[in-house]
Amino acid sequence: MLIAAALVVGYGAVLTYVKVNETALVFHPELFDGHTMRTPAESLQVQPLRLQAADSTWLTAWAMPVADSSAPWILYYHGNAGNISYERLLDFYARWRSAGASVLAVDYRSYGTSEVRPLSEAGVYLDARAAYDYLRTVRHVPAERIVIYGHSLGSGIATKIASEVDAAGLIIEGAFTSVPDRGAEIYPWLPIRAMASNRFASIERIGRISMPKLLLHAVDDAQIPVSHGRALCAAASAPKECVEFPRGGHMDAFRDNPEFWDRAPAFVARVTAPGPTGESPPPIVPPASH
Repeated sequence: MLIAAALVVGYGAVLTYVKVNETALVFHPELFDGHTMRTPAESLQVQPLRLQAADSTWLTAWAMPVADSSAPWILYYHGNAGNISYERLLDFYARWRSAGASVLAVDYRSYGTSEVRPLSEAGVYLDARAAYDYLRTVRHVPAERIVIYGHSLGSGIATKIASEVDAAGLIIEGAFTSVPDRGAEIYPWLPIRAMASNRFASIERIGRISMPKLLLHAVDDAQIPVSHGRALCAAASAPKECVEFPRGGHMDAFRDNPEFWDRAPAFVARVTAPGPTGESPPPIVPPASH
């Protein structure tokens, strides 16, 4: 009886810990040098911005336009750790600019040098929408020249925004079906799906998004298994393209796979070209290596 009671108490303590610390388990602004902002290379031509979300939260963002004023814009939503100046992202922005696209990246509340406010799913959606609204109302970028791009946690944010606004296309990389789905895989002995208040349920939205979609995933992604990308691909409505890369893990598919820069810029060029884009090619899902 004592052992059983101890197990019950211990299990209850774990449940309480996970519930109380859910926000800290989902959001990690303190990782990758915390709030330290790196100085970007001069070649990125960063224009620092202060944006304001609908609840008056002040946000840090970087606009990195190319010289061609008619170029497409990549509206980028990063993952759950670091900030917009993370070293990997500086390289990512530079490669998109070399491919002819302007980039806007935003730090959510409490990330980077954005205003410190309590983090929540609803809050970061407001932050993401502020970045979209800046492109549309301040820079007057037509919706047909904006491609929404989300990586990891940012994929859930990007999918939410794409379900509500007009844009030329949506790219998600290293995407999960939902936070509860991934949490249940990590903690199979806990009722995560019932407990989670931050859901980021892309699997429930992607079928309703009519704009062209490009889903990217590395087969060797250990943080978000490729099975999530495949489930999202199956649930997504046409037009869609689903591309798996053999390497790169969760963070470096764009660095480790030359074909990344064949597929992603080609998608952006096609969906932002004047006139109807038509149907995307059929989904491409290469078999996993064994």
